[in-house]
Amino acid sequence: MTTSSFAPLFILLLAGAATGFPRAHAGVLTKLPPPGESGPEPNAGPFSNLFDPQDGMLDLSGFLLKPMGFFPMVMPITEPAVGTGAALAPLFIKLPDEGKGMPSIWAAGAMRTSNGTQGYFGAYSGYHGENQRWHVMAGAADVSVNLDFHGLGDIAATADGEPLRYNLDGIGGLLGTDVKIGDSKWRAGLRYLYGEVDATAVRSRDEPLFEDVDFTRRFGPVDLGSVISSVQTALSYDTRDNTFTPTKGFYSEASFTVNSEGLGGSSDYQIFNLTSIWYRPLVEKKLFLGLRGDYTQSFGDVPFYRRPTVHLRGAPAQRFQGDGVTYEEAELRWQFHKRWSLLAFGGAGFTWTRDGPFRRTDSTFTGGGGFRYMIARRHGLHAGVDVAYGEEGTAVYIQFGSAWFRP
Repeated sequence: MTTSSFAPLFILLLAGAATGFPRAHAGVLTKLPPPGESGPEPNAGPFSNLFDPQDGMLDLSGFLLKPMGFFPMVMPITEPAVGTGAALAPLFIKLPDEGKGMPSIWAAGAMRTSNGTQGYFGAYSGYHGENQRWHVMAGAADVSVNLDFHGLGDIAATADGEPLRYNLDGIGGLLGTDVKIGDSKWRAGLRYLYGEVDATAVRSRDEPLFEDVDFTRRFGPVDLGSVISSVQTALSYDTRDNTFTPTKGFYSEASFTVNSEGLGGSSDYQIFNLTSIWYRPLVEKKLFLGLRGDYTQSFGDVPFYRRPTVHLRGAPAQRFQGDGVTYEEAELRWQFHKRWSLLAFGGAGFTWTRDGPFRRTDSTFTGGGGFRYMIARRHGLHAGVDVAYGEEGTAVYIQFGSAWFRP
């Protein structure tokens, strides 16, 4: 989870209904490391003084296992789309009683950045029932986000080619559940997202607000004040070996979102998303490869701020949008020490207009590197920093678990 996940939070909460966030997953994750390699079993008591008795290094596993123990996520924000700032979000993690399966996670926090973006948010992901059959997810946010709209595909947002600066002031929430299909790795889910959003366009931070920016000619009628009321169905498959920092396995989810006036929404539109993530060890316990691919296509009268967008390290949030997008990223991680690892990554993203894929397209390429420290060995949790490079400049991301974290 990156700082950019919290920065334009309401944007991502809305986009979540389009792309499956929070996402359903198969319940075979977070296996506790075996004795001998990973220290005492969960019933052996917490680590004392926040250090691992096995190697004497800093480790939060024992603290997280205590009642009300939490991961102190105090994160600087360097997301280019919203400026610099910070987010505070204590994260609580409960491992399954039998030591195998998906953890339950909940958090609440606040954030603020230098361009005036601010907000409050909370989220929950929990597994219930025999064999963790049911997955319940919920989230809520009340935020004001300042972003730039650059257009769709290669069609610029304004006649002079400059981005449209706008503010989204909104409140909303998501509630959903999915169910495990038999004893398989498959899950089927149903989610509902509701949001009330006021979008206001501004030419610059120092000029008055205005609404007529030639949007009608370029993108059709735009409802700057809208109600989001979306139902999403999803089907997922998951064989990853860990929730937080996987080293092997495959995850994929297909989702279809319907926003409807019949449900109380302001307009009718649909969004299809397919996400696939694959992890494989190239050298046992030393070198790990990760690959991710996403495809999203929208249909109907989608508000400009809910159009599909490229999510890559190094690509500012909401910078590359289209009626459809696809993006891919590869990551190579070298575990050169039991606690420390280095990684390199690179990605490419493509957007297009409603004319169809590979017509009226825009593209971006990103790359970078980072490091991880295994901060909670019993949870398989690594945290660290990524530095990414793209055509918009350099960005720094504080990572909690994988950059492609899926609870």
